[in-house]
Amino acid sequence: MSISNVKTKASPGAGPRRTLTQIAGLFRGAWRELAVPLEKRNPFLDGLRAIAVLLVINYHAAAAFAFKFGKNTYNRFPLTSDGWMGVDLFFVLSGFFIGSQLWRELSRTGTISFGRFILRRGLRIWPLYFFVFAAVSIILRHFAASQQYGWSDVVFLSNYFRHGIVAGSWSLCSEEQFYILAPLSLLLFAKRSAGACRWGLLGLLVAELCIRMATFYHLTGHLFVRNPNAMAGMYFPFHTHCDGLIAGMLIANLIAYTNPVKARNLPWLAIAAGLLLLLAVFVFHFESLNFCALAVFFGGIVWLGTQRVIPIFNAHIFYVLSRLSYGMYLNHEYMRPWVVNHVAPVLLRLPFGHAGATALSSLTLVCLSTALSALTFALIEHPFLVLRTALLQRKAIPLLVAH
Repeated sequence: MSISNVKTKASPGAGPRRTLTQIAGLFRGAWRELAVPLEKRNPFLDGLRAIAVLLVINYHAAAAFAFKFGKNTYNRFPLTSDGWMGVDLFFVLSGFFIGSQLWRELSRTGTISFGRFILRRGLRIWPLYFFVFAAVSIILRHFAASQQYGWSDVVFLSNYFRHGIVAGSWSLCSEEQFYILAPLSLLLFAKRSAGACRWGLLGLLVAELCIRMATFYHLTGHLFVRNPNAMAGMYFPFHTHCDGLIAGMLIANLIAYTNPVKARNLPWLAIAAGLLLLLAVFVFHFESLNFCALAVFFGGIVWLGTQRVIPIFNAHIFYVLSRLSYGMYLNHEYMRPWVVNHVAPVLLRLPFGHAGATALSSLTLVCLSTALSALTFALIEHPFLVLRTALLQRKAIPLLVAH
C-alpha cells in the first residue's frame, strides 16, 4: 500500500480548534478596524454620529427611568428631554454621506450604478438588521408573536405599519426607502444641471412643510392650536419626516458643485437659518416646522464640519462610537428594561439622588450597548464589510447601470 493512499485521521479536537481560530481571526480583523481609523474619514462627522447615538440612548434610558421611578431634574435637561433629535441628526448625516457618494459617481461617470449602490448599502445594513430580527423572533418569541405587523420589518415598511419586531426599525425603514428613491431620482434627472437638482431639493423641503401642515389639519381639524398627540401621526412616516435626508443630500450637492472659497460662509448662514426656524417653531407651528428647522440647523453643522478641524473630535473614542453606532442603535432597546429593573434600583440606594441614578443608568446602558455592539461588529458586520469590499473590487460583478 502506498503512503499516498493512506488517509490521515484528523485529531478529535481539530474541528473545534479550527472554529476557534476562525473566530479569533474575525475578532482580530474587527479589532484592527476599530483600533486604526480609516484614512478617508472626517473626525468631526464621526463625532456627530457618536453624539447622535448617545442622544438617542440617553433619551430612551431617562424616559424609561422616569416612567418607573418618576421624573427628576435630569429628565428636564434639554439634551435629555429632546434627545429624540439624535435621529434627525442621523438622517442629515445619512443624507450627506449617500448624497456625497452619488454626486461623486455622477460627476465622474455621468450615471449612477443602481446595482452597485444597493449592494454597498445592503451589505452594510441588512446583515445585522436581519440578525436582530431573527434573534428577537426566537429569544423573545412571545413578544414577537404579539406584534400585529411583524412582517413590516422584513419589507422595510414599519415606519407605516407600526408594532414591528425590531426596535427603532421605523427610522431604518425610512433610510431604506431613501436608498431606493435617491439614486433613482438622480438617474431620472442625471442630464439636468447640478443647480436644477439643488432647486429641486429645496422644493422638496418646502413640500415637506406643506405636507405636514396638511397632515396636521387632517388629524386635528385645525392648524394653529398645539396638539402634541398628533405628532405620532407625522413622526414615523417617511413622507412627513424625511427633511434631514433631503437636507443632507442638498449639503452634499452644494459641497460637490460650489467653489469652496465662495461657500466658506454658507454653513454659518444655514446654521443661522436653522436657529431662526427653531425659534419660529415655538411661535408659529411646532408640528410643521420642527423637523425642517432641525434639518437646516444640523445640515449647517455638518457642512461646517467639512471645513473645520475640531481637535476634540480627534479623540479615538468618537471614532469607535461612530463605527459601533449602528449596532448600538439596534441593540440598546433590548437591554433598557434590564438596566431599569435591576441596575437602577441599586443606584437609587446610593447617595446620588434620582437625577444621579438616572444619569448612571444611562451611562450603564451606553456601556452595555457598546460592548454588545463591538461583539456583533466582529461577528456579523465586519465579515460582511470585508465581503462587500471583495465584491465591489471584482470587475465581473453584474450591475444594473442606467444611462
